[in-house]
Amino acid sequence: MPPTRVSQRATTHALAPERVIHKMVVKLTRVRRFEGSGTGATVMFTFEGGTRRADRSRCSFINKDNVPDFEGEEAWFEVEQVSAKPWPFWRAVRQVDEPGDARA
Repeated sequence: MPPTRVSQRATTHALAPERVIHKMVVKLTRVRRFEGSGTGATVMFTFEGGTRRADRSRCSFINKDNVPDFEGEEAWFEVEQVSAKPWPFWRAVRQVDEPGDARA
């Protein structure tokens, strides 16, 4: 008969604070879900580029809860990638003016 195992013990480690990995200025584009009439509900925001290592995606995504409210479908924001558990995520910090070297 195998020995009984010790039950899982609670960890004594504190959760690590969120850490900013990367910052940049990007143009966020609103993605909407349309059902019937109306303007549609915002699902998420996207921006071209990011820090994806596999280069399989041309854009990165930001949860709608991590972006301050703004008018229109596109706006420039300072965004930061945050190291968190279980995975890193993007969040928009503040709305900024369009950079001078931005492509139209």
